[in-house]
Amino acid sequence: MTTKLDLKFTSLLSDTASKLQSLEVLPRVHTEAAEALIATASELGLQLNQFAMRLIEAQEAKIAADEADKEAARLAKEQAIAEKNAQRVRIQAEKEAAKLAAAEAKIKAMEDKEAARLAKEQAAAEKAAERARLDAERDAARKAAAEAKERDRLEREAAREAERETARRELEAMKAAAAALKAKQEADHAAAKKAEEEARARREAALVKARAEQDAKMRARQAASLAILAAEKAAIQARK
Repeated sequence: MTTKLDLKFTSLLSDTASKLQSLEVLPRVHTEAAEALIATASELGLQLNQFAMRLIEAQEAKIAADEADKEAARLAKEQAIAEKNAQRVRIQAEKEAAKLAAAEAKIKAMEDKEAARLAKEQAAAEKAAERARLDAERDAARKAAAEAKERDRLEREAAREAERETARRELEAMKAAAAALKAKQEADHAAAKKAEEEARARREAALVKARAEQDAKMRARQAASLAILAAEKAAIQARK
């Protein structure tokens, strides 16, 4: 038959120890045997009491260990959540970085295209000017036609200048959007770093608190055990 370790059993041990230590054998035994029996009963009572205290301490240690395991599991869960959030922020940052790179590539392509167009227009303008100069030198009679042609060129140049101004404004707008996107990415990164540091600080504080509480409990139990043992020894000495 198996005996279950519970509060009733430990109370029974303590009660039995107390009864053994206060056992009165006279007049039911001979006086010659009484002293030895009382000493044996007192020693058995002390041993039973010490055994009961060890059982209680072992149970309390088990409870404290279970609480520590639960706290560790909770902290591990919090850490997993924090790591998952950090991973999500990192993925978002990578997406934002990809968008920024695409925007920068698009801006560069537009700049290259604009430079090529301007070079082509400049070459065309220089060629037209040279042709006009040669026409003026060749035939003064065609001066009126050349002037009309030059006016037409100037009007086209003004139109192209208006187009270039529009393109320049669009380019500035895209640069501003890219700068805003970059600033948002930096802010998200800083927020993720701050959240990770705060989670680490909470975990460390919780571990320190749990260790301090466990140490305090162990010291209190040890002090109580020592006090009980001292009281029992004093009582035995007083009876003797």
